[in-house]
Amino acid sequence: MASNSEIGHAKNIANLNLLNNNIQALGSIYIPSNSMLKIEYLQQIYTISFNSQEKVNILLAPYSIAVNDREIFFEPLNRQLTKLKKAYKATEGVTPAQIEDLTTIIRKLNGGRKSKKPTTTDPTSIQVSHSTSQMSYDQRTNNMDGLISFLQNTPNYNPNEEEYKVETYQAKKETMLAKTQAVSNTFVPLNNARSERNKNLYTAEDNLVDIGNKAKDYLFSILDVNSVQYKAIAKIKFRKI
Repeated sequence: MASNSEIGHAKNIANLNLLNNNIQALGSIYIPSNSMLKIEYLQQIYTISFNSQEKVNILLAPYSIAVNDREIFFEPLNRQLTKLKKAYKATEGVTPAQIEDLTTIIRKLNGGRKSKKPTTTDPTSIQVSHSTSQMSYDQRTNNMDGLISFLQNTPNYNPNEEEYKVETYQAKKETMLAKTQAVSNTFVPLNNARSERNKNLYTAEDNLVDIGNKAKDYLFSILDVNSVQYKAIAKIKFRKI
């Protein structure tokens, strides 16, 4: 499901298209002196903004899939490690000190709480949030190396059950690396696309929101406040997100 902010961007773009349609219907009375308010320029802004949002939409799907795939893989890890600890404790000859060492490694592997998705769509803020999350998953993956080495160096640790074998955890580590890399690979182009979209809609000199509102100001100067056209255009809103 699209976030409220993504819906807000799309609404701004759709509203410019609606404003342009209203302007075209006015015909020859729409003659602004500001070249940025001319219908041809407004249509150009709409096209550029629409295309930049489309690029975000296209790149959002693979990123979301990669994030969900990673979460699905990591989510059961805590339960798996709890069972592994019990299997380890059942190994012949293990000492309380070894069990304590394993507990420390597992605590690091479990990681912190699942991070909340950022509520902002500012690319810089999202980059910081992504980097923090990525670092957490990278650290957990790195700690898997410590677990594997610890199991390999425990005498008599040779379980018959597949889920507790060292080879199983070596395979888990490789999957962890792949899942985390997939998130990183899909995030970079998405964040770049969001940055370009936000520039077109909110920060460029001729950004959609500012130009759309200026066009409305001009329209209000040439239309009767009681006219149908005025009332229709007054309902068209442009907001910075």
